[in-house]
Amino acid sequence: MVKAKPLESSWQAILDITLVPAVARLPAAVRAERRDVAARRALLSRIHSEFEEMPGLTLTLAQAVRLFGISSDACARIFSQLNEEGLLQPSRNGGYARRLGQP
Repeated sequence: MVKAKPLESSWQAILDITLVPAVARLPAAVRAERRDVAARRALLSRIHSEFEEMPGLTLTLAQAVRLFGISSDACARIFSQLNEEGLLQPSRNGGYARRLGQP
């Protein structure tokens, strides 16, 4: 029977690592919505009504940012959403206009 050397037993103690599986954990509490949903709906309604009241209105993103007082990122997302919903369509000059055939 071979006795373990003291050096070997100390390395075994150092290398004895308990492995814990990596598991994604959800937070205990659900985070509150950071965005102001009511303000976003009001802004969408305002933009929608502006294009309804002026059927010939064509706005670039930069013009819409100044007109509505919002960030360029938010404006791009909103105009993209209104394009998907069928209210707006991209124009030749890089702006957005009311989609033809809309009442």
